[in-house]
Amino acid sequence: MNRYTRKVALLAALALVGLLTVGAAAASACGGGGGGKGWGGVRASALVTQAAKELNVTRARLKGAIVDAADSRIDAEVASGDVDSSDAADLKDRVDDDLAFAIQVSRTKTVAANLGITVATLNDGFRAARKTLILARIDKAVANGDLTADQATALKVELDDADLPGYKAFGFSFDVYRGRGSDHQSFRR
Repeated sequence: MNRYTRKVALLAALALVGLLTVGAAAASACGGGGGGKGWGGVRASALVTQAAKELNVTRARLKGAIVDAADSRIDAEVASGDVDSSDAADLKDRVDDDLAFAIQVSRTKTVAANLGITVATLNDGFRAARKTLILARIDKAVANGDLTADQATALKVELDDADLPGYKAFGFSFDVYRGRGSDHQSFRR
């Protein structure tokens, strides 16, 4: 199986696990705010909690580094004239309320600098956190009878071969705040 086929198989398998747990995820999503969804259904809050363990820092310190980095980026975009100052307060409020959004807006290198670690270390910590959370979901699906042990083993083998994203799973653009839509170049991470 080539690398592309393995990635497609892993994504399909993870989507299956996600679908099997959608009822629980939906109930969880209705119960709380600020966690944000993404990354295969993994809540940003759970990802940050696990990443903090992997990085050997407190969750509060990691969350603070993320929020500070997002606020700094918003300030830089306002200073450059790329974001209207009237939007800055709303963006910062959203950063405070939505950890997934804060991760999207922040720059990886700024979060790492805020923690006093390298970008590579930050990315490795988030990769390890993603893997731990995915493994837990696979194990839960087996415990619930949604997957067989053989299916779980196959998924775990695929996961071992997967190239999981580090801190950032996706890029982010302030284009919507500039009134330009999505066909303009996004900012670099």
